[in-house]
Amino acid sequence: MAEGAAEEGVLCAKVMTDEQMEVLRSQISAYATICEQLVEMHRTMTAQQDSLSGTRSSHLFADQPSGGAKISAKQRWTPTAVQVRILESIFYHGNGTPSKQRIKEITSELSQHGQVSETNVYNWFQNRRARSKRKQAFAAPSNTESEAEEESPSEKKAKKGDAFT
Repeated sequence: MAEGAAEEGVLCAKVMTDEQMEVLRSQISAYATICEQLVEMHRTMTAQQDSLSGTRSSHLFADQPSGGAKISAKQRWTPTAVQVRILESIFYHGNGTPSKQRIKEITSELSQHGQVSETNVYNWFQNRRARSKRKQAFAAPSNTESEAEEESPSEKKAKKGDAFT
């Protein structure tokens, strides 16, 4: 066949010997077997984890949760704009972190607008309250300074006069 190809103007050169090709084929076969074993091990481990957690994976290496409106607490949650508005509204009308029952109700309401878990809601209220306290703590010292600056010159003279009497 090499002669026929040469006659047509096509050059064929062997890059590997027959022995090297056979070694390569056996290596590829070994790698394929290893890959199949890894896939099977992954399936087994995923099935075991799913049976322990009570969930079911829909496909291998899933980055997103399969179905449902809730996500696990381990995944990072980014609330949607609607969820933030609802949470802010509840925060301003409430007193601190809601009760467990109220958190369940809020989670149910928020799940209509995107994925969320009860842990996410609880943590959001904890973090929001902490931010609010920090903001108040920073605002308090600046208020006392601004009051002192707002004193008129006549008030300052009156205070000086009181000091001498």
